[in-house]
Amino acid sequence: MTTAAPTEAETALRDARAVRLPSLRLPALGLPAGYPLAAVAAFLALVASLVALRAELPEDALRDLHWVLALAVVPILPWLLPLAARHVSEVRAGPVELALRDVDPSRLVPEIRDVDDIELGLVGASVADMPTRSRDILERVKEIEAGRTEVVVLNLGGSRWRLASLYFLAFLLESRTMVRRLVLEGAGGPRERAFVGMCSPRALRRSLEREHPLYRAVRKATPLIELDESGKAFFHALAAESARAGIADPSPAVDTSRVVQILGPAVEPEWMDGREAGGLPGVRRVLASERRYVAVVDPDGSYRVIDRLRVALEIARRATGA
Repeated sequence: MTTAAPTEAETALRDARAVRLPSLRLPALGLPAGYPLAAVAAFLALVASLVALRAELPEDALRDLHWVLALAVVPILPWLLPLAARHVSEVRAGPVELALRDVDPSRLVPEIRDVDDIELGLVGASVADMPTRSRDILERVKEIEAGRTEVVVLNLGGSRWRLASLYFLAFLLESRTMVRRLVLEGAGGPRERAFVGMCSPRALRRSLEREHPLYRAVRKATPLIELDESGKAFFHALAAESARAGIADPSPAVDTSRVVQILGPAVEPEWMDGREAGGLPGVRRVLASERRYVAVVDPDGSYRVIDRLRVALEIARRATGA
């Protein structure tokens, strides 16, 4: 059998197929080696889930975004810690010697104001008098707001405060200022002004509303947008509603024990002995406190309020040499 010789075209095609073109290698476009893709994906999914969940929770729940991020990062710590171990070679912190008594008080004590002059000015003031005399409260609230005060001292000794005036002050401090704690004072031992406890303006306002629901009803029904006119509006409305409800005295005088009774579990009576604050054990106790503001009471009955966050910041400054 005779095989036909390949044609010229077939020979050219065979030669072209035999030619091997050089391989072309493109650079890898994937993620870097060791990139924690699963951890990042889980983190983003958790953040999205928590943000969506926050819309279904009560108003104050997870109000700040940093809480969402903090909760989301917890499940991915097993991935993050090995990754950090490969990139962080050493973390060192030398010993820090810190005694509270050796630190400038301005570094540890928050901005504090008292309202003694208001208390004295309102002695004996009835609800009918308050539309004009409430201006003293308004002016002090403006000063506290401008000064970014964190702690306000209330001297409750001597029954100088009346309940409606105390409620109005607590409401304004809660809604218009940065005040985080009210320090309650009363007569104790040889001192006329001794530490009794602390509470937030919100806790005092809500406790007084439970004791006198009329306060809340009047506040809700009365526009209190303009600060300068809020005193007149609130106390005029309170006087009118009290008369309509047949309440003879809607603003009785109160003393320390009565306010503490009204606050109930909302009062924070804890304090630290000033003799413990001199060394490292005192610093540890302040840092271990569940409260941000810690009262330190000295043997003579005097006291001061220390900010736990400021103590932590001072320790960080000394540790880093800042």
